[in-house]
Amino acid sequence: MNSNLYDEIIKLDAPTRLQLAQDLLDSVASEAFSPPVTDEQRAELRARLAHHRAHPEEDTVSLGYIKAKLGLS
Repeated sequence: MNSNLYDEIIKLDAPTRLQLAQDLLDSVASEAFSPPVTDEQRAELRARLAHHRAHPEEDTVSLGYIKAKLGLS
């Protein structure tokens, strides 16, 4: 970080610095970040999709159901 920028930020009052920090964190969180899928994961996803297409009559489980079971919703 540019030392002049840092010096200017430090001069701000605490509530303003806190708001700046929150805004910076929000800007990072808003960027879509997802780690790359490995070849092994890609193969597993393809196998699951192929199985689902071959057996469409089998029951499925929604993501909402899984989140609820894990207490994440």
